[in-house]
Amino acid sequence: MKSFINQFNEKLPALTKIEEKIARFILENPESSVKMSVQSLAAKASVAPSTVIKMCRKLGFSGFSELKLTLASEMNLALARNVNLDDVQSTFGDYNGFVAELIEAELAHLRREELEKASEIIGNARYVDIYSFGFDSIEGLDLYHKLVLLGKRVQHIENGYMQMISASRLKEGDAVVAISSTGTSRDLYAAVKHAKHFKAKVISIAPESSILSKEADVALNTHFKKLILRDGGIATRIVQSFVIDELFIKILKKDEKAKEYYERFKEVLDLKRR
Repeated sequence: MKSFINQFNEKLPALTKIEEKIARFILENPESSVKMSVQSLAAKASVAPSTVIKMCRKLGFSGFSELKLTLASEMNLALARNVNLDDVQSTFGDYNGFVAELIEAELAHLRREELEKASEIIGNARYVDIYSFGFDSIEGLDLYHKLVLLGKRVQHIENGYMQMISASRLKEGDAVVAISSTGTSRDLYAAVKHAKHFKAKVISIAPESSILSKEADVALNTHFKKLILRDGGIATRIVQSFVIDELFIKILKKDEKAKEYYERFKEVLDLKRR
C-alpha cells in the first residue's frame, strides 16, 4: 500500500517549488487536508486545481481523492497505535455517562431529512447490498437481519473483491449501505464508486467529514467526540447501532409492505416458541 510520507520523501526532487509548497501544507495539516476539496486546497495555495492534480500524479497518485484516502488511512493507523489504556479504564469507570454523551452528540449531528431519504431509498429498493469490514461488520450484520425481517432482498458483504462484483450487478433502483467507522477504506470507497457507476443509490453510515460520506447520495453522519480503541468496536459500535435502529424504525413506520412482513415474522416467532 502506498504511503503519502514515503511518496513525498521519494518524489520530492521531481516537484516544482509550488508543488512542494502544496505537498508540505498537506504533510503539516493532514486533518484539515483530508476534509478539503481539490478546489479549496488550490485556493488555499493560490494555485489552479490542475496544479494540485499534477502534484498528486507526480507523487504517484491518480488524483487528489486517492491521495486523501492514503493520508487518512495513515492517520488512522497512527492513532490506533497510540491508544492510552489509562483513558480506556477511566472512560469505563463511567460507562453509562460515556454512552449517554455519545448518543446526545449523535442526535445533534444526525440529520432527520437524510434519515427520511435513506428510509425511502431502502423501502423502494429492489435489492440492498450492505458493505462493511472488520468491527463495522458487527453492525452491518445487525442491519442485514433487520432488513430481512422487513422482507427486503438483502445481502451483507465483507470481502472487498466480492463487494466490487456485487456492485457491478446492481441497477437503478437498487441500494448500497456502506458502513465505516472512519470512512477512509480504499476498498469500500472503490465499491461505492462502482455501485454508483451502475446507478445504484448509496447510503453511508460514516463520519461527516469522511470521503465515503461525501461520495454517498445520502449520508447518515456518525459523530465521535471521543474514541476509545481507535480501531473500532466500542464508541463506533454504539453510535452505528443507534443510527441503524433509527433507520429501521423509520422504514417500519413508512413502508406498509415492511409492516406486513414484520407481522409475519412475529407469527413465526410465536410458532417457534410453542
